[in-house]
Amino acid sequence: MDCDGAEPDPDGGASVTLVHDFNTPNEATVLLTELSGPSGPLRELVLERTGSPNDSTFLFTGVGGLPDGTSGFADSEALVTLGAAPFAATIEALGVPLSEVLEVNVRLTLPGEPLATNATTAPRESDDLVSTFDWQVPVDGSAVTLSASTRNRDVSAMVAGWISRAVFVVMIIAAALALIYVATVVSRRTRSTPES
Repeated sequence: MDCDGAEPDPDGGASVTLVHDFNTPNEATVLLTELSGPSGPLRELVLERTGSPNDSTFLFTGVGGLPDGTSGFADSEALVTLGAAPFAATIEALGVPLSEVLEVNVRLTLPGEPLATNATTAPRESDDLVSTFDWQVPVDGSAVTLSASTRNRDVSAMVAGWISRAVFVVMIIAAALALIYVATVVSRRTRSTPES
């Protein structure tokens, strides 16, 4: 996994961006499950692909939120080692709600045109090959369902497939007609040839 270093924000905070490539939707689902765990800010994340190679539908679903506060950023072993939720003492000392010091955003880019989502969809041009979705994940103990779907159609490949099938059928018909013609010619010649 690639991780850009913490980038300072103008308001005194920092942003961290994690990037990890995957080859199949199943690999993505495993990666996303490992990223957050069962009580983390991103749970039950699933990426599915259905359809054919040239006409696919992608569906992303999950749940975002911190029902257990900052405890969601640590597994049970880390919580025992730390003795408390991560950053709990610092946030308590600041005397502000978690939502004033922590923001969790999810940005997802899927191939194709958007079909349905409950996210904010980034503007796209008509010839864009991907769609980008953004969610603000609540950190106040509530949760939000994350959902987005896209359809990725390669029309030129679909048309090329149809044309190649049509050409194949025409070739079979032409070959069959040629065989019928040759059989007819041979049959006529054998009937019209005088016996010696």
